[in-house]
Amino acid sequence: MNSNWKNITNGVLYSFKGGVYPDEHKSGTSGLHSVTLKIPETLVIPLKQHSGRAAEVLVKPGQHVLRNEPLTSPSNDRQVPVHAPVSGTVTAITAAPIAHPGGLTEPCIILKSDPDGSGEEFNNPSYPNYTEVPVDTLLNHIRNMGIAGLGGAGFPTEAKLRSSVRAQNCEVLIINGAECEPYITCDDRLMQEAPEEILRGIDILRYILKPHFTVIAVEDNKPEAIKSLECKIKELNLKDIRVTAIPVKYPSGAARNLIKIITGIEIPYGARSTAYGVVVHNVSTAFSVGEAVLAGQPLTRRMITVSGDALTAKMNAWVCLGTPVSFILSECGYRPPPVPRIIVGGPMMGFTIPHIQVPVIKTINCIIAPDANEIRRTKPQVDCIRCGRCAHACPVRLVPYEIYDYCVNGEFKKAAETGLKSCIECGCCSFVCPSAIRIVAAIRIAKAEVKNEKLKEEKLKTARERFEAKKARIEAEEKARQERKAAALARIQAQKAGAAAPKPNPAAASAASQGAQPLSAADKARLAREKLAALKAQKAGSGNASGSAPETASSSGNSPA
Repeated sequence: MNSNWKNITNGVLYSFKGGVYPDEHKSGTSGLHSVTLKIPETLVIPLKQHSGRAAEVLVKPGQHVLRNEPLTSPSNDRQVPVHAPVSGTVTAITAAPIAHPGGLTEPCIILKSDPDGSGEEFNNPSYPNYTEVPVDTLLNHIRNMGIAGLGGAGFPTEAKLRSSVRAQNCEVLIINGAECEPYITCDDRLMQEAPEEILRGIDILRYILKPHFTVIAVEDNKPEAIKSLECKIKELNLKDIRVTAIPVKYPSGAARNLIKIITGIEIPYGARSTAYGVVVHNVSTAFSVGEAVLAGQPLTRRMITVSGDALTAKMNAWVCLGTPVSFILSECGYRPPPVPRIIVGGPMMGFTIPHIQVPVIKTINCIIAPDANEIRRTKPQVDCIRCGRCAHACPVRLVPYEIYDYCVNGEFKKAAETGLKSCIECGCCSFVCPSAIRIVAAIRIAKAEVKNEKLKEEKLKTARERFEAKKARIEAEEKARQERKAAALARIQAQKAGAAAPKPNPAAASAASQGAQPLSAADKARLAREKLAALKAQKAGSGNASGSAPETASSSGNSPA
């Protein structure tokens, strides 16, 4: 890092292998000021809106909640809670459809908003003087405010920050404002409209991570955003921070690619960037961190891009999390084409949803409603011709067609050995494939299968451990029972033996004890003399007693009358 230090501070750029140059389609929304959509009557709030497991539910049906009130509670640093975007009543906690290409359902909280949904607010703590607050307190607060990465991955922000704090080696903090995906302009508008709030959030991240230098990376097709941030940096007189304009190339916004562009370091897959002293956070995440710490505002809304020629009004809109896509489309004047389809996310990494009743969550940054001719439908798939275009376009240095073959044949172990986990699903391979092979779709399915197999193994392991623990407990209880039974039987037998034995005779016992020891001749003679003396004394006593009776009678007869 030291060798690149001067280049980083001066904004010298590097490049990454592969990548593509799709049409941007950003002009329709990049110049439009953001709007705030009204609150829908019903919100569908999934319990899990981040990578990881859902937190524990705190509410129950029929309960009234306040705006910004936590609805779930995390039990570890890989969980973040969800909060009520509006005040209202919980009508149900049930499985509902989520934004997923397969139309999956997950547990959701159904919230009916009050007529004035922005009414009374739950009092969450805030830390305006954050530089006087311990870092651990700020990290816990960021987790409790439900902050997760808003760039699309949804990784818990607190966990990402804490791992770097523990390492104590953050040299460069990169704020990702590249927004390289076509159509998406919400980060662009955020940088134009709220540069100070973003920089306040970045300053909080700098206080927590203590980097040597901070770079805000923005693609050079966003001149207004770059100008807005640079002016505000000068106005606030911030040091050791700069805005670096990077060339337009997809996927420059991927974290590892962005690190390569800014620092020249290529992070190996399987390694974490924190091990190399680099931390990357999205510009919207920095904005949300600032709101959470300075104002106690949890992550209950986000700006999303709503675009596509099937809409009467395109926009960048602030929407409450849990707002149904159908509600947003109706607000934008959706006119369905003959064969309608709605894409969640960008056209490269996004997917078509089966229906429009799914809610907006933290990781959704774009909704596209194309007309019939706007985004060409994929032509019929044919066999791979081994042209190698996918390998040349892959920014991760993989061989996508080889992974694809393993995936479609169910050889997931071999697919993993050839880099399945390293694939970032950027879609470059499918974009350049002349055979129209659905490479990314197959990889996503394979990843889901691998994940399911892993979950099954974990469940089997847990069940096995529980069975072994139960077996050991039953064996211990049976052993203790047998020991108690044996002890009780021993006591009963001892009592029966004591009752059947004859009572001891003291004289016999004495004689037995004396007989046990043989007497000498002198002792025998002494005992004989003692016995003879005792007999004589007994006879003498008997004679004296018989002679005294007449004398007594005579004396009594001679006494005076």
